[in-house]
Amino acid sequence: MSRRLLGVVLLVVAGVVAVVGTFQPLYLDGIGHGTPTPWAAVTSWEYVFFTMPEGMDFGPVQSPQYAVPIVVAAVLLAVAAALAFLPEAQRLAARYLAIAGTGLLAGAVWAAVTAVMAAVGNMAMQPEGGYTTTVGEGVVMLGASVVVAVVGVVLLHARRPPPRPDGPAVYRVDGVEDDDTDTPPFGIPVAEVEVARLPESSFDDRRADGA
Repeated sequence: MSRRLLGVVLLVVAGVVAVVGTFQPLYLDGIGHGTPTPWAAVTSWEYVFFTMPEGMDFGPVQSPQYAVPIVVAAVLLAVAAALAFLPEAQRLAARYLAIAGTGLLAGAVWAAVTAVMAAVGNMAMQPEGGYTTTVGEGVVMLGASVVVAVVGVVLLHARRPPPRPDGPAVYRVDGVEDDDTDTPPFGIPVAEVEVARLPESSFDDRRADGA
């Protein structure tokens, strides 16, 4: 598998992992006491509540929608992967799209991770027996997708090896009589050319005689 093809595969994998990660919990927030323990899972799309006491219903609560730029970045990575198999002009566009998609993905994931770290830090300052917050699988998947996308972009931009000739390159054939002049790799030898001399002028002879 060539480096370019491996880079394309990694871009697709990064996009798929990122989209799946948006549906996984970024962090889990719950109360450390009570039976059953009520808790909520915060994804890149919404808050999902579990084992809430009877009569308590928060209704649909949306998260800051980190998933929107992540999905857009995944689409850009998929388009870049598709353009990489087209002619050279489209392949150049694929490189730029891969960079843009990876940058957007990294920025969106960074925003989501900083929000998770802030939530975990705030809950850690609460008294014991209060709320507890733990990091979910979504953070791991989103972080992994950024790493895979960066590696894919690097491989996609890797310099291709120079083309090699199908057969041996022959610069000179033995057994052919010549003037022992080696043929250049990209050209033909230039034979020595005798330049004709112009006849001397009688005007110069009169000046030499003092005329």
